[in-house]
Amino acid sequence: MAGVDALLIDLDGVVWVGGDPIPGSVGAIDQLRSHGVEVVFLTNDPRAAPDFYAAKLTEVGLPTATDEVITAGRAVAAFVARREGNGGPVFVIGSEGLHREVRAAGLTPCDPEAADEARAVVVGGHDDFHYAELRAAVRAVDAGATVYAAGRDATFPMPDGRWPATGAILAAVEYATGVRGVAVGKPHRFIFDLARDRLPADRRIGMVGDNLDADIAGGREAGLHTTLVLTGSTRPDDLQRSQVRPDLVAPDLAAFARMVVADRHES
Repeated sequence: MAGVDALLIDLDGVVWVGGDPIPGSVGAIDQLRSHGVEVVFLTNDPRAAPDFYAAKLTEVGLPTATDEVITAGRAVAAFVARREGNGGPVFVIGSEGLHREVRAAGLTPCDPEAADEARAVVVGGHDDFHYAELRAAVRAVDAGATVYAAGRDATFPMPDGRWPATGAILAAVEYATGVRGVAVGKPHRFIFDLARDRLPADRRIGMVGDNLDADIAGGREAGLHTTLVLTGSTRPDDLQRSQVRPDLVAPDLAAFARMVVADRHES
């Protein structure tokens, strides 16, 4: 943690659960910012665009600009545009927010009826996943489309328990098509590089998350100092069983912020 002066901070399970702030998280980020730590929020939730999350963070007491939020939806759209070329067409399994990100990247979402013309299938978790989407994805892949996804997270924390995430829908697509997709959300290096681009080049960056496989493994692979908080998807017994080791474990974001501030005072 010594020397870290910028942080990538996950949202679900770190800042909030179901949009309700985890006790102490808002004050923790205020404290970090007031001590000169720059913050970029980095989420694997592709259901909405960065401006939605920026507005939500501002609403709960954390004034946040749109360019201070990186979503897996934005990452996968940018990645597909780079790989497949602008213009599309692509078939999107996802929310209107993901469709919006795909269009903003210069790609053209197509209707299920035209899925066999798609260059790519873009998968993001959403509440209205339907068998018709899965059927269209199979047609697209059979016609030569590549599968991309906003991540492999199986679930994400909500107040009433775990909810299926992008990885659950991606698993259905992969099983039905027999093709393994390219998951561009955390832990893929691409989304971390997008976040780095939002920060000055001389910043020493850390990653704070609740998911060992996405946040911590990805952060370590990107060369970042990693902190696991225990307010989301990972429990202490999960940590004992995992081969993924964070640099630091904190009970919550508030405790982590106190450690950072104490460290900066000692430096």
